[in-house]
This record gives sequence, C-alpha cells and structure tokens, in this order.
Amino acid sequence: MHLIIGTGKVGLPLSQLFHASNIPALSTSRSGNVPSPLTGVAFDWNDPSTFDNAFSHAKGASDVIQSIFLTPPPSIDMLQATKLFIDFAAKEKGVKRFVLLSSSLVPLGGIVHGAVHKYLLDIGVEYAAIRPSWFFQNFQPSPGFVFYADSTNGTVISSTGFSKIGFVDARDIAEAAFHAMTEKEPLNGSYIVFGPELLTYAHVAEILSTVTGRSITHRNLSRSEFKEHAKRVMPFPEAIATLEDLLRSGAEERLFLDGGAEDGKEKEVIWKGKRSFQSYAQEIKDGWIN
Repeated sequence: MHLIIGTGKVGLPLSQLFHASNIPALSTSRSGNVPSPLTGVAFDWNDPSTFDNAFSHAKGASDVIQSIFLTPPPSIDMLQATKLFIDFAAKEKGVKRFVLLSSSLVPLGGIVHGAVHKYLLDIGVEYAAIRPSWFFQNFQPSPGFVFYADSTNGTVISSTGFSKIGFVDARDIAEAAFHAMTEKEPLNGSYIVFGPELLTYAHVAEILSTVTGRSITHRNLSRSEFKEHAKRVMPFPEAIATLEDLLRSGAEERLFLDGGAEDGKEKEVIWKGKRSFQSYAQEIKDGWIN
C-alpha cells in the first residue's frame, strides 16, 4: 500500500497511475472525498487527529504503507508544517520511504522545500525529492485566480525576461514520483524533472497564440512588481521572487543542459518528460479563447 497526500496537480495523476497499475494506494483530501474510482481518507496537515486515518485503514499485511508521497502545504516554514506527520509516519508507524514534491531550483537544504528534503536525509529514511520545473498546468486559466496565466487580458506573467525554462507536464512529474515510490532500490537523492525542451515565457505566449488564434503576450514584471503580484496569492512571496531571480540568471537552463550537481552531497538524476507544451496548449486552448 502507498499513501499519496493530496489530489492536486501531481497527486491526482499519481493516484491514477497506481490505480491503472493495480497497485494498492490511498489518496487523501481534507474531507476524505476523492475522485472515483480512487480510495480516499481524510488528512489535514493542520489536524494531527487525521494522521492515523490511513494507517488505521489497513486490514492486513498487504495494506501496510510502504511509501508516502508528500505534497507539503503552502508555508514559509515547510519543515515546521510537515515534521510532525513525518515523525509520526516514520518513527511511530515505521514507514520506510518518503517521496517529496519540491522544485527544480531548490536543492538539499535550500529554501522552503529544501529543509524538508534535508530532514528526510537526516532521519535516515529511504527518500527521493521530486524537483520539477514550472508546470504546464500553471497556464490553465482558473476563474478568479490569476498568477502565471491571465486569460482575460491575454497575458502570461513572470519576471524571468528571456531566460529559458524546462516547463513540464504534471503527468510527467507523476510518472517520476511513481517510479521513485515503487522502484526496488531507493534513489536517496533527487529526480530533477523537466519537459522535453527549453522555452521562454515569450515562447509559451507564442504557442498559445498559435493554437488559439488570439494574440497572447508575455507580461514581464520587475522583481518588485512580481513580489507584489505574488503577495496576493502566496504565503512566501520573497521565496517565489528568489526563484524567479534564479530563472532570470539562467540557472534552470544550465541545469537542463549540464545535468545535476556532482558535489557528493546526494545523487541528482535528470528526468525528462515526453509531453510537449504544444500538445498541452491544444488541451487548454478553449480556456484562453472564451
């Protein structure tokens, strides 16, 4: 049995991969309701009384939880927000393997997710950090929510200038996580997950323009403008602005082209998904036309 925290952009396709592979898995949501035909339990990072729900669900040896996929809650101190559950699962319930959803430019011990990554190493469990680039799904228009995608005004938004990014489909990220959870030998390192090509935000706008027949442009903000923009929807705008700084400096392009670090701290493996942004743009074009 495997436990997948959350049914978001990565958690849902990951749960669907387990179901399609006939490998037992539990999905979670705050209410315990998850899309059919998945099996769900209630889980809330802020409510320790829900932590045992997945473990008490077990009815036999085959239901023992072997690995947990961690999607941390949005918090400036992600270790503080996740440590209580990680300790409960690892130290009280004996879970051996944890797979953490992090970010491409956040290494072991880095900002936000990086502290959780280091904690998993420090407590001696089997682990993998899934460190994806920016999601294709960030460009799916969402009513009432504008961050990277503003379909009303026909813009994609960043402060990255002309820097290239390895945008990736969340379904490809889920495939990397599935592999990390089910492979016999633990990675004990990072899968840095990219799409098949490097694109600028201007390239993204051009592709969306082509498939929609509408003029869509890149709105390139200054750092201070982007931080103010992020404050409206993110609990850690400075961290997000710092990641944009790294993108603007070309850090992701170098990582995409040169591969992971070889500094001996941990294994870093580049995982490149197969889905293109061109094909994803076809899936979401109606949201940009209407």
